[in-house]
Amino acid sequence: MLNIPEYKSAERVFYYFEEISKIPHGSYNTAPIADYLEGFAKAHSLEYVRDDANNVIIKKRAFSGYESRPTVILQGHTDMVAEKVTDSTKDMETEGIEIYRDGDFLRARGTTLGGDDGVAVAYMLALLESDDIPHPSLEMLFTSDEEVGLLGADALDTSKLDGKLMINIDSDDEGIFTVGCAGGARVDISFDVSREACALKAYKLSVANLLGGHSGVEIDKGRANAIKLTAEVLASLKEVRLASLEGGTKDNAIPRECTACFFAGEDIFTAFEEKKSEILARYKDTEPNATFTLVECECEAAALDKESTERTLSILNETRFGVIAMSRDIEGLVESSENLGIAHLTEYKMEFTVSVRSSKSDAKAELINCLKDSAKKHGASVSVRGEYPAWEYKKDSHIRDVACRVFSDMYGKAAKVITIHAGLECGIFSNKIDGLDCISLGPDNFDIHTTEEHLSISSFARVWEFIKNVLREI
Repeated sequence: MLNIPEYKSAERVFYYFEEISKIPHGSYNTAPIADYLEGFAKAHSLEYVRDDANNVIIKKRAFSGYESRPTVILQGHTDMVAEKVTDSTKDMETEGIEIYRDGDFLRARGTTLGGDDGVAVAYMLALLESDDIPHPSLEMLFTSDEEVGLLGADALDTSKLDGKLMINIDSDDEGIFTVGCAGGARVDISFDVSREACALKAYKLSVANLLGGHSGVEIDKGRANAIKLTAEVLASLKEVRLASLEGGTKDNAIPRECTACFFAGEDIFTAFEEKKSEILARYKDTEPNATFTLVECECEAAALDKESTERTLSILNETRFGVIAMSRDIEGLVESSENLGIAHLTEYKMEFTVSVRSSKSDAKAELINCLKDSAKKHGASVSVRGEYPAWEYKKDSHIRDVACRVFSDMYGKAAKVITIHAGLECGIFSNKIDGLDCISLGPDNFDIHTTEEHLSISSFARVWEFIKNVLREI
């Protein structure tokens, strides 16, 4: 059990964060945590709704004296990006994660922490359980599968909600309020490959120890993409016949590792070392721990023929990664980006997925069309899924004004108000609920979507006090 005695008022928040960490809740595996939330609602005699997408809404009546105040929706998602270190034996489909305290931080042993978005779930459960916190009528909205395309939010029947004010708790910087976000989509591309016998020597190339990170928040940090680097190295070598390629696990995470087995002539190590040195020099400031390994190996898979190999490397190298355009309206904001997040070579197909983001709908459509054109040129099939709209900034916002005033009173300084280059469910809800006024906030959480994720305990506790104060003042 977590031992955090210095933040007694947030004791139940820490309790629920640890409780949900015991439940496996990676994307596409949210039924167990929905079961927990349903059981919680029943145990506390609270009105609730659960749908077929494992979204859960739990409602709580207003605190005495707050009945005339407007209903507030608090919202967060129940799924986490379930990543683990290479040598971990944990089955994240069936096992929870092990969290521990490290000074002012909560971490997980060998896995992602799930602070994104376990903090929201913990806050909402603690509020639902309480009987001494003043608040208006509350609608706690727990959505599923946010990390893989905001799927739960997209499927939700919002007629079950009465509130027009929403606090989304899915941001990762205390004191920074998000009031707008990019829209996005997943683009899946695949094509058939042919294999043949090959008498060349077999090799294994591994690119590892990259920083990775969120494909929206960290896309402008100059970090490298392991899939792109693998394709670049292979294209620099002679007579390559690809046999296997595996990189990335989540399309919304910058790939940290990629491995390829291939056949080639014997004299490739000199060319490999030259390319390796070039890449390491290029990323010396942003990827100080990057490693490139090339060894001879035994390869069980047959080689792709020349045409399939060339087509695979060509399309992977042509696919863009990183910032495509910066905003002309907001200084420092990324407008459009692409992330080649997953690449997988099966026996008969090459498959990969690109995450597209843009704060402008026409720019997003153009990125998607460019990927379709590239796929067509290479004889590949393409499909688009998980498309979600941008959340546009509102000039007048009651919830933002209250949050900024409370923050100033508590912290003695002004909050920072921003729009971001990442997808938030506020975009979907703003399009579904007429007149919705929302804001996104959260405690300090670092290296999200990676196994280095760590959540500030003191910030977690402070934001709890902040949320309670906002509900008192709304």
